[in-house]
Amino acid sequence: MQKRQTFLFSRPEPALENLARIEWQERLAFSLYGARIGVQSNAVAGLNALVEMFPPQWRRYHGARVDYIYSLYLAPPTRSGRKPFHTLYENDKQLMRSRELAHVTSRFESEMQLAVAQAARGKVFVHAGVVGWRGRAILIPGRTFTGKSTLVYELVRAGAVYYSDEYAALDVQGRVHPFARPLALRDETLANRKISFDELGGAIGKKALPVGTIVVAKYRKGARWRPRELTPGLGALALLANCVTARSGDPAMLETLSRTARRATIWKGARGEARALAAQLLAGLQ
Repeated sequence: MQKRQTFLFSRPEPALENLARIEWQERLAFSLYGARIGVQSNAVAGLNALVEMFPPQWRRYHGARVDYIYSLYLAPPTRSGRKPFHTLYENDKQLMRSRELAHVTSRFESEMQLAVAQAARGKVFVHAGVVGWRGRAILIPGRTFTGKSTLVYELVRAGAVYYSDEYAALDVQGRVHPFARPLALRDETLANRKISFDELGGAIGKKALPVGTIVVAKYRKGARWRPRELTPGLGALALLANCVTARSGDPAMLETLSRTARRATIWKGARGEARALAAQLLAGLQ
């Protein structure tokens, strides 16, 4: 891994006084959909732990200008044998301290993915699950706790192609691109359990697909799926409500959402169990 690389910000430089006292010996940058993310650590093991959290589609970026810098201070062992505190920074802001490295890298993964969504160029990121089916995408917009990951899981288990359980990366042609991170399901304690690609099974999407169906569905125990069809205008508003950065004055963003909605069939309703809805959706799109 390249050492002593210097990062520069592509936007106005924030103060980095909190980081100046630490010698960051290991650095690496990656790009994805135009977003450029730099990571650094005081130890090889720390950098390796961050790299393991990168999105599957990442590419090494050799330039110096980045949109975000994440820094992991890996604390040395203590004389007492007690676990030391590791510290994670985003730019100059301390994000968290923890004795458990897994907790730190999990937080990094979440914040880094959001940073990619915010800094992407030529793409609009929407909080949504995405699967492919017969050459078109099914897009399920929704924030946390709306059940989109569970529905994506059941759709893939029923034969759909996995694209994402968290972000839909849309281009101006109304196509969705893969953001296939390991799918995360919440257990009864609301803790995330990652589902590996091997465990998930099925195919992983590799190419952009036109969006054919948008499903605006929130889980409600015992509900039966009796949706109503939305107009393209209401569909675009549903996407806008779930945009990572909803800049209402951005013409390119609004055109992307409008074009996506105009070319899709949009359904909205309360849903019950994800497995039953997955089978119903795919059967209706034969």
